[in-house]
Amino acid sequence: MSETNQSDILKNFKLRRIIWPILIGFGIVGYLLYREIDKKGDAFWADLEQMSWTAHTFMWIGLGFLMMVVRDFAYMWRMRVMTNREMSWRACFEVTLLWEFASAASPSVVGGAAVAVFMFIKEKISPGRSTAIVFVTIFLDELFYLFILPMVVLLVGADTIFQPIRELDADGSVFGTSLFAGFWIAYSVIFVYVVFLAIGLFFMPKGISRTIKRLFTTRLLKRWKRRGFKTADELLLASEEFNRKSVRFWLEAGAATFMAWMGRYLVLNCVLAAFITGGLSFAGHVEAFARQAVLFVVMLISPTPGSSGIAEITFNQLFADIVTPVGIILVLATIWRLISYYPYLFIGIPILPRWLKRVYGEQNDETISE
Repeated sequence: MSETNQSDILKNFKLRRIIWPILIGFGIVGYLLYREIDKKGDAFWADLEQMSWTAHTFMWIGLGFLMMVVRDFAYMWRMRVMTNREMSWRACFEVTLLWEFASAASPSVVGGAAVAVFMFIKEKISPGRSTAIVFVTIFLDELFYLFILPMVVLLVGADTIFQPIRELDADGSVFGTSLFAGFWIAYSVIFVYVVFLAIGLFFMPKGISRTIKRLFTTRLLKRWKRRGFKTADELLLASEEFNRKSVRFWLEAGAATFMAWMGRYLVLNCVLAAFITGGLSFAGHVEAFARQAVLFVVMLISPTPGSSGIAEITFNQLFADIVTPVGIILVLATIWRLISYYPYLFIGIPILPRWLKRVYGEQNDETISE
């Protein structure tokens, strides 16, 4: 990787990248709160006064933070598996959190894949293997997105999951229609992507690689020919790296992926259980978990950094019928994001200099403070 590319990658860690997600997220929540107060007046403040900070509340908030620890540990475990345990636990810890930082500061549709490849290379993983690891990591995450929806539909039924969106759609809400259409478009894209990667990684790697190259020689895609050819070659390398892995490898990587996403989903359940009047029943927990199959797919296609704003708005629409009193829902959305998202915007600040010093042997000129 050239020095220019390294410099471009390290720009993802600049302090100024933190500002926009915070402004967007809190700006949209502030606007929605203003609308609620304007519409409900004293009823809003009465709902807010019903929020209690008891031992029960702090227990569930603590469990929410614990679920994030579980999530990050699972990602570290998966990274160890993917690298054949060549990376130490310390290296996996630093790379995981820096990858999360880059993803949190980037639009969700972009993610932090390029940053991850760069970090694996600096951890002395070959460029081909680094790209292969990122390919397969994305594949496992997308596979979870794909299979969690039919699982929860079987568990609670489609009506329970999609009811809030259908109500918005029936009321003629533009957001409701957009949310419903956006979810199914995103889910369809994920399905096609997973099938494409599965064929390219495990069944017809050479055929898929040749097909990609042919596509990028057409007039429509020719301007991206270099990038397309590189992707085709990287997919072939990924297939060579992972096609011969044992069943135990895939079970371990799959278990780590499942644990990571379970931890991420259960953060929201913990926040709801902490504040909902009368607590959250087991059925309520299952319903809240199921609706996140929609929430996280919608967040995946957000053009804003870390889904800022989109996450809070979608939360507000999907869980309004679960939260009581309903007036506190925007506060709960903010608390959920304060636990599951905003910490990653700041966590790179102390970790990046230490990581740079370790992988370069001395403090790098590229600092996060600029």
